[in-house]
Amino acid sequence: MQPTTLFDPQTGERKYLNAIERERFLSEAQYQDKDIKYFSLLIYYTGCRLNEALETTPARVDYGNNTVTFRTLKQGTDRAGNPKLRYRSIEVPEPFLIGLNDAYGVKKKQREDKHRDSPIWTFTDRTGQNYVKRIMEQADIKGKKACAKGLRHAIGVALAMNKVPLIHIKEILGHTDISKTQIYTYLLGKERREMVSRTW
Repeated sequence: MQPTTLFDPQTGERKYLNAIERERFLSEAQYQDKDIKYFSLLIYYTGCRLNEALETTPARVDYGNNTVTFRTLKQGTDRAGNPKLRYRSIEVPEPFLIGLNDAYGVKKKQREDKHRDSPIWTFTDRTGQNYVKRIMEQADIKGKKACAKGLRHAIGVALAMNKVPLIHIKEILGHTDISKTQIYTYLLGKERREMVSRTW
């Protein structure tokens, strides 16, 4: 049975980018204006949720460890009704962080109380979605996968393909329950063929 979160239950359409589509997305992202480029690349590299990317502040960028820390959303509330707070740090490529600093002066803002905890991007969720979709269109990626969620699923699939243990994929994606992470072990087409072929 196909997991409904990776494939449309009515049409069977794939909801994640495969390796070739990810390469095309990455290539097109390099030519965008800085807001479109770096916002989209953050989701591309980390698989964070779109609204988690929008919360990114200079203080959460760690140049010593080459990580970005996200406040994990969808964690529910405690018994008093207060939202549970949990943070996760995800490794990103050093060149990405260098470019982020060049574009936004992140290191300088980390030293300024006024800016260190202010979001790097101040546009809305809808604008962020449109930025990602613009790159998808230019990369000729269509359908249900052509969105920020498609990028998020793509990193989950890529991690599973590279034999990253489920517990680590769970932490990277900020899932509350490992059962949500297990969908990435159900792969079809070329992705599953590659995994199966390792046993041949």
